[in-house]
Amino acid sequence: MGSVSENSSFETRVFKEKGTCCVWISLTEAGELRLSGQDLGGFMGTSEYEYVITVQPDDFGTICTALGEPVDADIIEVMCARAEEIFDRGERTWLTDLGIDAGFSNWHSFD
Repeated sequence: MGSVSENSSFETRVFKEKGTCCVWISLTEAGELRLSGQDLGGFMGTSEYEYVITVQPDDFGTICTALGEPVDADIIEVMCARAEEIFDRGERTWLTDLGIDAGFSNWHSFD
């Protein structure tokens, strides 16, 4: 299973900013990886779209291996180093392609 360095544990960092979208990455107190995104640019006709993707710690090794890193590498550092590739594919799609059943919830506004 991937590890967490002292620098990344329980901090929220910007994972990727592009246009009107921003995605943050963090770990929950339960040790899950959380990707939280917000798009203020009219995604799918909305005025605001938010989502949260969660990954269980048991899947960290799969992610590290897929990105060519040791299974015990810092998951936040590994993900951030390849943020553009992951974001461009779509975080949830990228995880699903690895066989990871990530948690997902979303919210949107049509204001």
